[in-house]
Amino acid sequence: MAEAVALILSNSQDATADYLCHRLALAGIEYRRLDTDTALSTIRLTMADGGFKLAWNGQTLCPSEIGTVVYRRPKPFVAPVQGDGAQQRHASDEWAEALEGFLAHVPPDKWINHPARNFTASHKVQQLTRARSCGLVVPEWIVTNEADKATQFLNAHGPELVAKPLASGYIERETPAIDTLIYTQPINRMHEYLFPRLAGCPVLFQARVRKATDVRMVVVDQRISAVSLTAADLDGMQRLDIRRDNMRDVRYLNVPVPSDVAFAVNALVRGYGLRFAAIDFAIDSKGQWTFFEVNPNGQWAWLDLAGASDIGALFIEAVRNSPVG
Repeated sequence: MAEAVALILSNSQDATADYLCHRLALAGIEYRRLDTDTALSTIRLTMADGGFKLAWNGQTLCPSEIGTVVYRRPKPFVAPVQGDGAQQRHASDEWAEALEGFLAHVPPDKWINHPARNFTASHKVQQLTRARSCGLVVPEWIVTNEADKATQFLNAHGPELVAKPLASGYIERETPAIDTLIYTQPINRMHEYLFPRLAGCPVLFQARVRKATDVRMVVVDQRISAVSLTAADLDGMQRLDIRRDNMRDVRYLNVPVPSDVAFAVNALVRGYGLRFAAIDFAIDSKGQWTFFEVNPNGQWAWLDLAGASDIGALFIEAVRNSPVG
């Protein structure tokens, strides 16, 4: 039987895909990389009842050869310029439909992860309810656009809460230099005057967890790697949002995962049908692990490059265990 081929589906600027391809090459694993922002002008595609063939940059592939699709960060297809804007949009849509039709012949269980499963697993409110039902500790929370409900929650779970965005923590503008990153924010009684503005946009509020450290956990085919991320705010406490300051002063350490947490995490990930997930936790001073959120397509390579993990090895094993057919 021929060796299965791994298809890395991403964009040309994806550093994690660069790292993964390097690891696959070192392991002697055959792979193809398709960057959706650069490949269309080189692609040759034919699909018929008699067979399917995709070729680009000297590489060829048919669905039956694919053992694993690693779905990273593909960008929308943009067809080569032809005709007016409406015609180009039509051509781009046709390209997308053709290539998605090709990839639809790869069973969902061979994807890490199938985009439909990523979508299903990407809703924070459902993540919180599912995580609790799986046995994980979850902060008390509320999503509301009603000022009085936010005040009641603050009274019950204050004196300090945190506020988080629901869909995205990034506001992309026409000029990238003025894009906005939305960090987790502390909320107390000094902010009650802002609550009437909730009518225009619902917000996720949570009881604040007094963290000793953050944890980025990665699951690949039910195998777990966890890394603590420790950095202090000006008050000496663990940083409220570890992403601040571009994580320049973060200290990384591989940490063991308690068996009950690992069991619950695997139940959560398995319930979504995911083969990969990046999950954010906090550990408090008493050693309790508190779940924050799942990112079914989260970043992970920087943990390996910091020397705190070997998640690349988990991907290599996952790809090697994927059969042809």
